[in-house]
Amino acid sequence: MSKIINIQSSRPVHTDKYFVDTNVWFWFTYCASKEINTSSKPRRYQIEKYPAFIEKALDAGAKLFHCPLVFSELANVIERTEYDIFTSDKKNAGVTRKGFRKLEDERKKVIQEIKIAWSSVNSVSTCLNINLNQQTVTPAITHLESAPLDAYDAFYLQVMSSEGITQLISDDRDFTVAGVDELYTASR
Repeated sequence: MSKIINIQSSRPVHTDKYFVDTNVWFWFTYCASKEINTSSKPRRYQIEKYPAFIEKALDAGAKLFHCPLVFSELANVIERTEYDIFTSDKKNAGVTRKGFRKLEDERKKVIQEIKIAWSSVNSVSTCLNINLNQQTVTPAITHLESAPLDAYDAFYLQVMSSEGITQLISDDRDFTVAGVDELYTASR
């Protein structure tokens, strides 16, 4: 069972090494500059407390990490959010997500948002290499069997384990049963 640490009372130090979950990057990069009024909009605490903790960790000299899979997940979340914003206008309600991708102006906006977010992630954290092959899939399946995680989270655990990172910043409490030593969260 993980040690759960409230990010509001935590004091990062320069020796801390955190893997940062995708949703935290989403709130830190994309949501920080947008007003999102969709059914899946972030909660106020998510867009306030997580970015503040990331800044606190950086100010303390702590190390932040991500992996290339974060790009895939982050790009998908940004595209889905832009699509939800677009279709919240009733005149666009019938546009499918694939159809949305074909709208040149909207596509340019989505790609620009993804580029900005990914650049921000890379400017404050280190990208860890991940070698996806059968040797990494088998342990990921074990993680999926032992905890209610999605496949991305299972691979993130693999990356953390292979790099000796025991601290995770996430709003996802499912990680508490997945073998993470320390879960830094604002989740209630």
